[in-house]
Amino acid sequence: MNLIKNTLLSVLLLQLLAFSYIKLFHQETKTTPANPHRIERVASKVKKNRTKKTYIATKVTTKKPIKKVIKVSEKKSFTVSKSKDIKKLVKKSDFKKKTLKKIVNTDTKVEKYAKKFLGYKYVWGATGPKSFDCSGFTQKVYKQCTGIVIPRVSRNQAKVGKYIKYSELKKGDMVFFDTTKERLGKVNHVGIYLSNGDFIHASSGGKRVMITNFNKKRFYKNRFLWGRRIIKEHPTVATLIEKKSREES
Repeated sequence: MNLIKNTLLSVLLLQLLAFSYIKLFHQETKTTPANPHRIERVASKVKKNRTKKTYIATKVTTKKPIKKVIKVSEKKSFTVSKSKDIKKLVKKSDFKKKTLKKIVNTDTKVEKYAKKFLGYKYVWGATGPKSFDCSGFTQKVYKQCTGIVIPRVSRNQAKVGKYIKYSELKKGDMVFFDTTKERLGKVNHVGIYLSNGDFIHASSGGKRVMITNFNKKRFYKNRFLWGRRIIKEHPTVATLIEKKSREES
């Protein structure tokens, strides 16, 4: 009887020990990670996120870095994204300056070049370089300054370019006269209008290249027939830019 009791007690004790061991093992299994590598990756991600949040918070709350970032972004947008537009604007600006300078100064070039011959002798039929007649002088000046070759004699020169009345004369226009006693209305003399009533011409009467004023020398005012304009009208800046844009496109 005692033997049976002792056996039962031993079995119960063993069962108790086994139950305690199983319970303890189950708790340890719950706390132990099934995949330690996965846990490490998760931990690393959390760490990175925390660092990123900290960086963002620092960037937002700090004034100096924001100013630097804005300056850099503005610089990049100016030098990179808008570089093509800037080049176009520079090209247009250069075109505008060069073309305007070329066109606007043509009449001035004509005046300056013509004045270089002041005092040169008048010789009928001469076209330079040391002497001129009236039409030889105008032909030389316009060819040199504008590249336009006008006819050799005055009566043919009077047929080219735009017809201009006396009241519409501008610097660089040709002026034509009938200096004959008969006053037949036929062109036999030509000069180049300057400004304020002045024109420059190779005068047969003065025997040289000289400047005469319409108001002071009424003879030429009375014998004036018409003017001719071969220098083109000066276009506006907007017209020049528009023309250049059409050529580029």
